[in-house]
Amino acid sequence: MDFTNTRPGGAVNRLLAVAAFVLPALSLALPSGYSWGALLMVMAGAWTLVTPPWRNQCDSSKALAAFSLATAAMALIWIGRLDIDWTAGIKPSDFDRTAKYVLALLAIPALCRATPPSVWLRRGCWTGAWLAGLTAAWQVHGLGAERASGYTNAIQFGNIALLLALWSALWWRYAHNGVTRWWAAGAVAAGVYASLASGTRGGWIIAPALVLLMWWLHRTPSRGDRQPAPRWRTWGPIAVVSALTGALLALQWPALENRIEHIRQEWTLYHQARVSENSIGHRLAHWELAWQMGWDRPWLGWSEAGYALEKQRRVETGEAPPVVLRFGHAHNEWLDLWAKAGLLGITSLALFYGVPLVVYGTALRHARTLPPGTERDERQAIAASGLVLVVGFIGFGLTQVMFAHNSGNMMYLFMNLLWIGALCCPRTASRT
Repeated sequence: MDFTNTRPGGAVNRLLAVAAFVLPALSLALPSGYSWGALLMVMAGAWTLVTPPWRNQCDSSKALAAFSLATAAMALIWIGRLDIDWTAGIKPSDFDRTAKYVLALLAIPALCRATPPSVWLRRGCWTGAWLAGLTAAWQVHGLGAERASGYTNAIQFGNIALLLALWSALWWRYAHNGVTRWWAAGAVAAGVYASLASGTRGGWIIAPALVLLMWWLHRTPSRGDRQPAPRWRTWGPIAVVSALTGALLALQWPALENRIEHIRQEWTLYHQARVSENSIGHRLAHWELAWQMGWDRPWLGWSEAGYALEKQRRVETGEAPPVVLRFGHAHNEWLDLWAKAGLLGITSLALFYGVPLVVYGTALRHARTLPPGTERDERQAIAASGLVLVVGFIGFGLTQVMFAHNSGNMMYLFMNLLWIGALCCPRTASRT
């Protein structure tokens, strides 16, 4: 692969170009596959720090500075309320999650100097979706696994695979020749299959909203358009997703029907008999407990250690079912932080989601004011990809704590950096 199609700037540009491909491409294909692209970005940031100047003609400072502040705020939450039990002494492993946020901050100087090429980002998404689908097929049909989980757990695997599928669909319009167009369409199918094979119901809940978001982003007219966009460009990605999803739903329907029926049964059992020894029941029990605990300490929460001790006490006194002791989080991003870090944690999480949403939304509105052409189309695709990332994580976080896992932290942090970096100074899209 030729990664030299970048701005002049030497090592930093080449490292970012490789990272733009490797991060999404290997995210689900190898154990900790998302770490390799992140490592290259950190190396590029470190190289930038020792070889000034940090900035080039790309004015990316405001967006990156805003995201860096939101990242730093979350890092302080982890270190102050969640990762360290200050009463039990400090261990190096206590800084594991915080270190990922510090490393993300270290990568930012590279993005102030150079731009991740969107051509390699989209190729990385296509490749990553294909590899996720192949991994899922191998595990389900080759190894006989009930659910595909890749090299993480099934929920994380399915959610990230869904993002790869949607990114592949968003960039389908840039597949300019027949072979690449089939490659991109196959990537959508592979990513959707990986999500379905994982049996991750939380991802299926948010999937319709993400598809509607993509439809709206493609359908909304841009200011200055003299004529409507060609229909294949407007409806193509959505039609591909819809057709392939329908075919894969039919293929996986027996397993999906069983999973959906369990939702109804377990919901009924919990509300009628308080049965919590199942997937839905234990989530509902966790949510009720976290909501109550948050109101007991609404400002700063209980902290990670305090949350565990208070759960144990409430189980012993009969205030909560024993199933809540099996998990260290509340299976809801907002409620988990509400219980452990109070309003301070909720505010930090809102910024962590809200800042990139504003960045992508502002960029999308600005792109629609540009004259029709490749630059405007590319800016819209990058901003839409970023919106899908953030909205996806918000939706996934309703039934799963994505940031309790390495894959969730690394994908959200470093893919946001890549989309923001590519957005702030996009290059002319090359033909694929």
